[in-house]
Amino acid sequence: MDIRKIHRRVAIAFSPFFILTSVTRIILLFRKNELYSKETKNFIIGPHNWEIGAKYIGGALGFGLLFVTITGLMLFFKSKILKSQ
Repeated sequence: MDIRKIHRRVAIAFSPFFILTSVTRIILLFRKNELYSKETKNFIIGPHNWEIGAKYIGGALGFGLLFVTITGLMLFFKSKILKSQ
């Protein structure tokens, strides 16, 4: 299977989880501005750290993000090298 197809499939499979983690992190950036209560902060930290689902989901998402990033960089530089030749 082509690296481009693998990259695309892994990115599509993991994208909802990446979006949830990103959105909760953006919300947590404002935790010291007292825009929301401690209960809300604790509620947001759960999905952000993946404590609600399972401990190992966060690790799998980390590896998925690394894979998508590394393969994306490989595809980017491969296309740049081919265009310059």
